[in-house]
Amino acid sequence: MTSSKIALLSAASLLAVASHAQAAAPAPAPAADAPVVVTVFGQRAAEREALDQQHKSQTLKEVVTANDAGKLPDQNVGEAVQRMPGVTVDDDQGEGRYVVIRGLDPALAAVRINGQDAAAPETDTREVKVDTIPSGLIGSIEVLKDQTAEYDANAIAGAVNVKTMTAFDKKKPFVTARYAAGHIDLDDKTSYDADLSAGTRFGDHKQFGVVVALNASRRPQASDNLQGSEHWGEDKTGAQIVPSDWKLRDYYVIRNRQGAAVNFDYKPNDDVHLYAHTLFSHFTDMEQRQQFGIKLAGQTATGDDTGTFASAKAAKRDAKYRFEDEHISTVSFGGEVTVGQGKLDADITNSTAIKDDDPRYNFSYVSGKKDAKGTYDLSDVLFDVDPGGKVYDPSNYTASEAELEADHYREILNQASLNYSLPTSLWGGDTTFKFGAKYSKRHKRSDVNYKLYDVSHSGMTLSDYQSYTGATLYNGRYDFGPTVDFIKSLDAAEAGGYLTDANLEEPDTLVGELADDYDVTETVSAGYAQATIRNGNWTVTPGLRVEHTANTSKAKAFDEDSSIDMPFNSFGKKDYTDLFPSVVGRYDVNSDTLVRFAATTSIGRPNYVDLAPHVNISKNDGSAEMGNPDLNPLKSVNLDAGFEHYFGKRGVISVSAFYKDIQDPIFNTGYTGDLTLGGVTYTDLNVTQPKNLDKATLAGVEFNLVYQFDDMLPAPLDGLGASLNLTSQKSSTDGAPGRSDKVSLIYTSDLTVTAELTYEKYNWTARIAYSYRSKFLDTLGDDKSTDIYTAARGRVDVKVGYELNKTWQVFVQGKNLNDAPWRRYIGNARQLVENEAYGQTWAVGVAAKF
Repeated sequence: MTSSKIALLSAASLLAVASHAQAAAPAPAPAADAPVVVTVFGQRAAEREALDQQHKSQTLKEVVTANDAGKLPDQNVGEAVQRMPGVTVDDDQGEGRYVVIRGLDPALAAVRINGQDAAAPETDTREVKVDTIPSGLIGSIEVLKDQTAEYDANAIAGAVNVKTMTAFDKKKPFVTARYAAGHIDLDDKTSYDADLSAGTRFGDHKQFGVVVALNASRRPQASDNLQGSEHWGEDKTGAQIVPSDWKLRDYYVIRNRQGAAVNFDYKPNDDVHLYAHTLFSHFTDMEQRQQFGIKLAGQTATGDDTGTFASAKAAKRDAKYRFEDEHISTVSFGGEVTVGQGKLDADITNSTAIKDDDPRYNFSYVSGKKDAKGTYDLSDVLFDVDPGGKVYDPSNYTASEAELEADHYREILNQASLNYSLPTSLWGGDTTFKFGAKYSKRHKRSDVNYKLYDVSHSGMTLSDYQSYTGATLYNGRYDFGPTVDFIKSLDAAEAGGYLTDANLEEPDTLVGELADDYDVTETVSAGYAQATIRNGNWTVTPGLRVEHTANTSKAKAFDEDSSIDMPFNSFGKKDYTDLFPSVVGRYDVNSDTLVRFAATTSIGRPNYVDLAPHVNISKNDGSAEMGNPDLNPLKSVNLDAGFEHYFGKRGVISVSAFYKDIQDPIFNTGYTGDLTLGGVTYTDLNVTQPKNLDKATLAGVEFNLVYQFDDMLPAPLDGLGASLNLTSQKSSTDGAPGRSDKVSLIYTSDLTVTAELTYEKYNWTARIAYSYRSKFLDTLGDDKSTDIYTAARGRVDVKVGYELNKTWQVFVQGKNLNDAPWRRYIGNARQLVENEAYGQTWAVGVAAKF
């Protein structure tokens, strides 16, 4: 039986059971929730509000809301949503960065601010970084897993909607503040996170409202990184499978965030609501990375897991410095007014994302070619290499290369929408028609400036340009040796006249300078009609959406003989129109029990860098890399069925099944062919280019249990609460390049689990949480033995707070208490590609509400 039939049969079975229960006995009146005393700074009331929103929603969605003090339980949006069913995050430096819904590529998940799409600062993807949005500016976050026709169709994975606070969300004027100082265990540094928000309604009839929220944080994070190899093969004897590389990386990152939200609302009565909503986020990321690497060669086994090597290549030490500066702003003007018997709403939104990765420096030194030789021990996944004493002597290293780069990315997204909803009594019940139109225009630009200089003839040695010495990684397990002072090295190279055009490494500089320059404009014109029909216990919303997409793109086509300052010379154009039918429904067995079902369609437009018509031809090795402006978008048919039972507002138990049939997935493919560039034909090139394949499928089941034990346990245990969610899923792709077998989708874990135990009573609030994500494929290889996986990872977090009074709370929180590393491997779990450790993070703080 196919997964789609299973999903449909599940829905039918659940409906049959629910209908039988309804016919067999009238639904009893729901029992009133017992009154509960909640703390101002706790999450219990916020959880009840979130459950109430989920219960009332026509679509399947998960909600996190701020507590009575206006605070979410986590530092940024990514960490706040990762404990939802079927939701995980893709980490960077131990922080949640991109939202992964049901295991699908984050580029297929829409990120919206107050219902409108957010611009993305990244150059190679449509993914929106959610770690740049501080949680102190947010009223609630919704994750939508199915959608009616009124929503944009670009949400194959689902959508994350970040809603900022308004004065009409609160009954009284408010001022809240929070400050936390943290300790980063690995580098013994101090972090801070502070936010302030205030709101009030004013005017003769309290018809005006204003909210201002501010946030600032600083997080200095170190990490220890061991690089294994993406190439494992037999040693000389054929007795062992051995790596070809061994590298150590010592990271130090400082991340600063500043954010502001300013919301104005005018609501004189229920017939008029006008608003101006804004969200501004500034994020800087300073990274210093020292690296020490050795090419392993001539490996010869001396035991089951041990051996010797004698590398014919130099050891390398280099230092990288980069400074990312990102600005994201969203400004919306709109309102809702009563027109006749219905409601008319309109919105105009500008979202702008700016990223300046400027500067990026890298300076490297190399040893003698035969300096690295010694032994290895593969008995542990984090394997050991003893490369001999010469590679730890800075006088044996001479300057090699200097890399200077400055990257500038821009995305400007303008959107305008108009909707009209009209309630009627058609079909013997309560039916609401809704119609609307939307126009959006995106302009994405990438400009990379890159220079690679050969400084090997400068005579510079590392002994004269060292930074710190005596560094070790992984609690003293690995001796790092001398490090590079990149500023001193660059200054010396420039003063010596070595950073000039005469010393450019032309082929690499040309590729770095030209390959990632592009300019893409995309417009989407959309219209829809839907009807929400309520009849008895049924609520069904059928709808149809139409979207016309048009994009134009330009990039650079070049070979080794091209000029480095060449203009755009390669152009692409594509437009298409798609229909998106949908039906979303629910059947309420009684006031606490319901069944959901949905059949929807959605789209995933290609990443900008894949659409850009760049061409990079290397005549020397007969190869070419190309973009593809003719790519088709991904299209998906989505089936959902679910059962939910609510324990009043104290909790919920739910189970849902989902299935996605995705057409035209995009993979990088290789083929041999001819290309013509500037009137010159290049024959028999090995071409790499993104192309559409046949299809991919995803099927899974989600389970969720949330309960607050208010009336089940005696005091003081009645303050306990618990939650458990689990998602099990499988994915497969047909026709992956060069593969005859079925492979799973990138990012898709078979199992994700989150468990939480909470306590809230006697002024105390406490939470301990465990989040787990099983392994997932992150890079597709030529066969199973070369597939690269991100390993399974589970993390333990805790937070405890005490409410001194209705105004003040003190708290302590810890993250990654089990010191879980981030790890990648190739083929099998013992063949390490990369392991990164972050250590624990602790913070103490104070919060206030006035």
